[in-house]
Amino acid sequence: MPEDLPLKIKTFSARHRQYIVCVLKEIIEYYGSLLLGCAVFGSYARGDNRKNSDLDLLIILKKAPGLSLRIKEFVERIEMKYEHLAQEIYEKDDILCELSPYILSRDEALRLQPLYYDLVQHHLVVYDPEGLIARIINSTAGIMLRSGARKARCGNTWEWYNEKACFMGGEEL
Repeated sequence: MPEDLPLKIKTFSARHRQYIVCVLKEIIEYYGSLLLGCAVFGSYARGDNRKNSDLDLLIILKKAPGLSLRIKEFVERIEMKYEHLAQEIYEKDDILCELSPYILSRDEALRLQPLYYDLVQHHLVVYDPEGLIARIINSTAGIMLRSGARKARCGNTWEWYNEKACFMGGEEL
């Protein structure tokens, strides 16, 4: 994990920063050699996170079990390990520590995913030893340029539109 990464993430207390650093380090340690990449996206990457924002995480593994098993493993082995700290932060600082992992196998990660559009605009790379996340970001940026992708406000949320083509979900990167 880059040493300056914790300084780039907007936090609301020392405990909050500690929690995020612990979780990110635990992801790297727990998955070990299976981990190909990890990045923060969403409001924490944009810097507009609030006290009730979830921490969106892209986690790429060499191999991954089915979706429900991936999430179960993440919750049991990583999230629950720091649940006591998350509870303390909520009780003392009124900050909700909610994790939203998006866990992909290498093969899945190398196909265009809807979240990649947002990842291109705002991301904080936690771990990328082989440059896989950089490849995903660069390839997706090229696809966005060719398709005329643009983000538009829709009510209280944002949606992506491709001016020149429909969404190319699953396209190889």
